Amino acid sequence: MRQLNSIELKEKFEDYSSDIRYCDVDQLTIKVNQFIFFLRDQPISKRILERIENDFKSLRSNLTVDQFQRNGKYYRDLLEQLYSRELQGAFGYFYIIEKFEINPKYRTHYLDDVGKWYGEKDYNEENDRFKSYFFIPFIELFEWFLRESETINPNDYFSEETQQNIIARIDVLEENLSLKLNIGNQIVFEEVEEVKDLITFLNKKNWFEVIKGKFVDLALAEVISKEVANTIVESITGNKIDLFR
Repeated sequence: MRQLNSIELKEKFEDYSSDIRYCDVDQLTIKVNQFIFFLRDQPISKRILERIENDFKSLRSNLTVDQFQRNGKYYRDLLEQLYSRELQGAFGYFYIIEKFEINPKYRTHYLDDVGKWYGEKDYNEENDRFKSYFFIPFIELFEWFLRESETINPNDYFSEETQQNIIARIDVLEENLSLKLNIGNQIVFEEVEEVKDLITFLNKKNWFEVIKGKFVDLALAEVISKEVANTIVESITGNKIDLFR
């Protein structure tokens, strides 16, 4: 599959995760496997999974205990650490990934250890518990990263909230450009439009490199001055910058 932008990824994510929420025991293993393959294949979702791994390192380390060394106290103590919905979501993700890495995978592959954490039941009930305690909290955590998380690391992609803030700044810039229409401003307008489109596709580092390249080139070609190039980039990013240092 081609690389999806953040809007397309969200649509696919919602479709696939909804399908898993309502699937029966016989379908679960295949659908979860395909879902994880999809998330790892797409750059934006792959980066979100890396961020979950990094943000919940302590919890992850507690789950690296060998299966044969786990006892009732281990399961109880770890569950007591899940005092927030976010921790429950990270726990759900780590459980799913732990099972995902094991081969071969059978019909009840993702259900076989649910009872160790939340009590033995029949497979239909464990299917419900898997979704309630593992899958759905993970989905909610992932959606938060898509929707609201702050873009800190240069390798991070922009959340919906950050995209909206940047687009609002770009809209103001475009409005100002449209009030001063000339050939130079029309070229700038077109470049700014492309920058807006790329915000859903590139990570923070690559997006900024594209912006820098575009407006440095326009300044060097004397379509705009260096001062105007700096002002445009500052308007887009919200940060004071000198492109020509």
